[in-house]
Amino acid sequence: MTGRRSILAARLRNRLMRGLETALLSRRSLRHEIVFATLAVVVSAALRFALDDVLPPGFPFLTFFPAVMLTLVFSSLRSGLVVGAVCGVIAWYAFVLPLNSLALTPGAILALGFYLLIIGTDVLFLTAAKQALRKRQAAEQRATALAHARSLMFSELQHRISNNLSTVAALLRLQGQAVADETARQALVAAQTRIRSISMLQRRLHSPDMQVLDGAEYLSAVLRDVVEVTGAGNVDLQVRADPVGLPHDTAVPLGLIASELAMNAIEHGPSADGQVHIAVTLAADAPDRAGATTARLEIADRGPGLPQGFSLERTDSLGLIVARQFATALDGVLDLVTGPRGGAVARLNFRIPPAAPDI
Repeated sequence: MTGRRSILAARLRNRLMRGLETALLSRRSLRHEIVFATLAVVVSAALRFALDDVLPPGFPFLTFFPAVMLTLVFSSLRSGLVVGAVCGVIAWYAFVLPLNSLALTPGAILALGFYLLIIGTDVLFLTAAKQALRKRQAAEQRATALAHARSLMFSELQHRISNNLSTVAALLRLQGQAVADETARQALVAAQTRIRSISMLQRRLHSPDMQVLDGAEYLSAVLRDVVEVTGAGNVDLQVRADPVGLPHDTAVPLGLIASELAMNAIEHGPSADGQVHIAVTLAADAPDRAGATTARLEIADRGPGLPQGFSLERTDSLGLIVARQFATALDGVLDLVTGPRGGAVARLNFRIPPAAPDI
């Protein structure tokens, strides 16, 4: 309950500060200044005359101080000075002894000096506040412009990198068409596929402000890109993922591992009818006390399964070697086995570090 009250109080305080900032920095028309100043003088004088029989002696400026302050805030400096001068004369004539006189007696000089001190302090304070707010607004505008320029430069950089990778992939495709040796051609096709996959992965990470990605959306998008890149039209891809946040340092190797395992399933996992069925699952436990999360990625197909005596540590498949290396980068454990109902099942257990605190 206390925390909720603190939040509500903070929100109210922020709204009041924003309202005060708007009031201080808004530009008003001359008509607004004249009308506001006139109302301030009339209302404050009427209140002071109405309270004259109630107030004890010694409060000649009681209603005029708020009038000057409100005019300085909600009108302008010049109209505030005009209101201060007019109200000072009214109070001097009607409420400072001797009454109904503008005589400069010692008592009148003391009262007017006090009035001028208070009004001068208000003017200096609000003028300094306006200057400080204007400087802050200018700094915020510069920071916003710099952030926008940084975002554009970052996006342009990512776009150029992705285009360059796509160009390399296209060159490999042309080179593969000119190679007669089937083994060499297949190697060039595999390299082209991986580069195109990395190019699309690069596009997914284009925003410098997106420090944490949605795991389910990210994994689905990456694997759809893999299916598109391979050009396989007979792939049934099913993705089930828990809502989990992935930092960039985790998302990049995870996306590459998932890409390699999916390409391996497309190449080696067609079922008897020639269809490739790939089931992808991403599950995550609740964060521990340190904020880290244990997660599991599983990619299964319905193909013939692994050959007899297969060992992930001794495989010469470049894709699986790449996946193993990136699993090590995640401090994870990658395993590839034949499923209980056939087909190959790849499992990756890894930890997602806690999100960096906001600065």
